[in-house]
Amino acid sequence: IVPSAHADRITSIDMDPIGTASGQGGVGGELAFVGSADGTATLWRFISSHYWPLRPRVRMGGHLGATIYSVAISSSLGVCASVSAYRCCLFDVGNGAMIRNFSPPIGAGNNYAAAIMKDNDAVIQISFADTPAICLSTLGFLVVACCTELRRGDELLKEIFSLELLTLEGVHIGSSLLDTHKSPPKKIFSNADGRAVFVCGEGGMSIHLVSTLHPLAIVDQWRLGEGATDDNSSKHVMHDLDFGPTLSRPVLAAAGCSEGALRLHALQGIGKWSNENQRNTVSSAVGNVLALPAQTVKNALGGVAGMGSRFVGFGKEIGKEAFSVVRDREGGFFFRKNKG
Repeated sequence: IVPSAHADRITSIDMDPIGTASGQGGVGGELAFVGSADGTATLWRFISSHYWPLRPRVRMGGHLGATIYSVAISSSLGVCASVSAYRCCLFDVGNGAMIRNFSPPIGAGNNYAAAIMKDNDAVIQISFADTPAICLSTLGFLVVACCTELRRGDELLKEIFSLELLTLEGVHIGSSLLDTHKSPPKKIFSNADGRAVFVCGEGGMSIHLVSTLHPLAIVDQWRLGEGATDDNSSKHVMHDLDFGPTLSRPVLAAAGCSEGALRLHALQGIGKWSNENQRNTVSSAVGNVLALPAQTVKNALGGVAGMGSRFVGFGKEIGKEAFSVVRDREGGFFFRKNKG
């Protein structure tokens, strides 16, 4: 426990592997970027399980004391981002210097609010949405959520949420109106090559292109209702989503939803992937970490050679060890690949 890491509550955390942990050279470990309600963000470096830092490597401000809603870090780009209500700050991962900061862009929410505005006394207010959802694409783009409010004095007439695509120079590329979301998105993360982002929120999940030609164009949508047009689908919320066994070759999707629901979806190619893994032996699937003779594995598992459902069902200690090693090496069956 590191007491008083910040002067106020911690609002968001994002982590990214470095070195050998990310498949590159150098000392392996994790970078953690932590945002707080005290208006500052801290960068932590965890090299190994034998070394735990007692203080942050760098402390960054730039928000004039405003609560930080969301943070994102990319070791491959060498930048990290923090967002408060009216400011987004980009920092250099190496020395913590601020690269630039910019205000919320005038995007799709503003255009929609202006189109429906019938009251001359109403005003439009644009801010970054109060959500931890943010994404840094490896292509050099930033995806954030914005909130556009139509107000008459202190009365809130309309609240609109939108996705905004920006370059790391702060140039606004495009917008996408989240018309099915009555609240800000819960999570935004990129696919393996950074060309699309997954947006989780009310009603389900949507996939948007990261492109200058078709910025944030919707590629696909997954609804949580019984049907795609179910009016009750907006009452359900998808808080998190992950793919397995890897994000670059997804065959299974696991979604964490409201009311404690866990939804598992088989994707295209799961049959082929399952057959390939059933043909593999336990030692080849787990690797050399088990370091057990083949005969010992055979005796412990009753002759089962594959990693199918029967392997899981045995509940042997060696089975638990195999699963533990796979999680340690692969980051879990539904792990999300590093954003970089």
